[in-house]
Amino acid sequence: MKVKEGFILKDVAGSKIVIATGEQRLNFNGVITFNDVGAEVFTLLDGNNSVEDIVAKISSDYNAPVEVVKADVEKLIEKMKKHNLIEE
Repeated sequence: MKVKEGFILKDVAGSKIVIATGEQRLNFNGVITFNDVGAEVFTLLDGNNSVEDIVAKISSDYNAPVEVVKADVEKLIEKMKKHNLIEE
């Protein structure tokens, strides 16, 4: 699973936002803003990391319970799928 080509994460005035580039600009109207954890999940969705890998890294980085992180990561991924940002 990975973020579709044409979506990039930018830091704009301290806010982490996703913008569409190339052909994705034609189909995507809007702005998505992430907090630090959301931005890290976005970055880790590179096709090389499984959901379990992402959960383990976030849990370790933030010293948070795996169960809580897993629920939050899965919820975020579902939202990203709903907005057509992810490909399997």
